[in-house]
Amino acid sequence: MIVSTYLSSRGITGIKIMSSIGGWFMIVMNAVFILASLTVLIMNHGQLAQPITGWQSFIISPNKSFQTPITIISFVVYAVFAYGGMETVGGVIDSMKHPEKDFPKGLIIGSLFTIISYVLMIFMTGFSVNYQKDILAANANTRNITYTVYDTLGKAFGTALHLDPNTSLLIGKFFTRAIALSGLMGMTGAFFVLLYSPIKSFIMGSDPRLRLN
Repeated sequence: MIVSTYLSSRGITGIKIMSSIGGWFMIVMNAVFILASLTVLIMNHGQLAQPITGWQSFIISPNKSFQTPITIISFVVYAVFAYGGMETVGGVIDSMKHPEKDFPKGLIIGSLFTIISYVLMIFMTGFSVNYQKDILAANANTRNITYTVYDTLGKAFGTALHLDPNTSLLIGKFFTRAIALSGLMGMTGAFFVLLYSPIKSFIMGSDPRLRLN
């Protein structure tokens, strides 16, 4: 909190650096997930860990808790949170060279990237993760599901490359710690923007006489 407040008070430069670092961490881990999942699929000759048994597999969750209309609709909440913070970014558009063009373009590109990666990575999870074996057996929940998925992916990646079990376990642990670090950096970058933008908007949007006092 102290470091974030100090750097945020120094202006937009520190904000851009932290946001960029967090963003790159998340992009790299998404790329690792996609490449590792494709490797697992190819090395397993197209055999999915979570079998597709018809079109129902795409609309009916294997989790019985998500098979009612209300819980299916509630999944929209997760989608909404995927866009969390975009409205705050509007507070720093004056730092762009051509905000009237760059901001809408960036918003559209960011939204498309979020949608495509969100859907693609949910589908690709089934390349290495089986719901009954890897999710239920591991007692995964909404708090640790990301770590469970990356740990399982790492072990499946090592197994697909015919590495020994200990090495596969080590890869799983490495993936888990990497995604935890990327999540920390991503949230830290977002925190800088969320801390700076409202305060800056409030001050710059206030009466000039208040800013002079």
